[in-house]
Amino acid sequence: MRKLLIELPLSQLHVDSAVSDFLDRFEALLPMARLDLMLAEEGPQTAHCGVLKRCPAVAGCPLLDHPATDTAHACVPCRRRGVQRLLCATAAAADVPSGWLLLDTPRAADGSWRQLLNEVAQGLSVTLRVRGYSREQQRKQATSQHAALARELHDSVAQQLGYLSFQARVLHAQINMPEQAGAVLQELRSGLSQLQRQVRELITSARLTMDGRSLRQALADSVAEFSRRCIIVFELDNRLADSALSAETELQVLQIIREALANAVRHSHARHVRIELRQSQGGEVSVSVEDDGIGLSPASGEENHFGLAIIRERAASIGARLSIDANRPHGVRVHLALVGHPDVPEGSFDAEHHLIADR
Repeated sequence: MRKLLIELPLSQLHVDSAVSDFLDRFEALLPMARLDLMLAEEGPQTAHCGVLKRCPAVAGCPLLDHPATDTAHACVPCRRRGVQRLLCATAAAADVPSGWLLLDTPRAADGSWRQLLNEVAQGLSVTLRVRGYSREQQRKQATSQHAALARELHDSVAQQLGYLSFQARVLHAQINMPEQAGAVLQELRSGLSQLQRQVRELITSARLTMDGRSLRQALADSVAEFSRRCIIVFELDNRLADSALSAETELQVLQIIREALANAVRHSHARHVRIELRQSQGGEVSVSVEDDGIGLSPASGEENHFGLAIIRERAASIGARLSIDANRPHGVRVHLALVGHPDVPEGSFDAEHHLIADR
């Protein structure tokens, strides 16, 4: 039981159902007892975990009528009804609702049962704090992703729609001048085609998941996808170990690389794009996307231009350092530096590094 309690907070980092799984394991290990957790929050109901509420038709139920205490003690109203129940509160934090642990035993609980419940309450208190922190991080990440998508919609789609609306008014004014109207109509068609492509890219980005793939495979798939859409030669040189980054960081890195590739396809007029991933002996991961296109225009340094704001937000969300610089003699280099798993020798990947060139 103590081994389960020690592992419980770490399990919560990987599995959101760790608390309810532990309560099920408790009953399997001690089938003569029942352990329930009642929390002062709305959420999924399970066999052993529910919303804090007063026992029905029981006067003086301590679950709501008395201050919570984090020391195991007998429930007096339950004992009067012939139910042997110990109560112990889970320690509350600022962002973690308080709750009660209810341990029903076949006979009056002795000191060993009380000690066990105290230890379980301590372990669950830490785990609930971890769960609260993880869920808050997930909410922040979702909010950040929605904000990034909203900016991209504003920067690309909304601006394009405004320009096309203006072109439509110009076309209407020149309806009796076929030569001028033809040129405006051609530009209008071109703008609609570009807008359709941008919307498809946004939808792809919003739906993008690893889908069980490694980062290595996801990058190879992305290079193949972009190669089908243009005549640019893409080269992928990935010397990163599969375990170098967490799953969440891998997805953000994939999104950043795809956004950089999309910018190169849309704006760079490049003939060649190189994607490179490395890891130093100290554990720092380096990701770069370089093209040989026309380089950075003065306007491209603006925060919300050409999707660069999206790349910056994604980099910030994983604590990475980002630089977007002009290449010499021409082109653009997007470089990302972040901390991966340390103590991984750079040379150890050379024998198995992944090099793809679309020729």
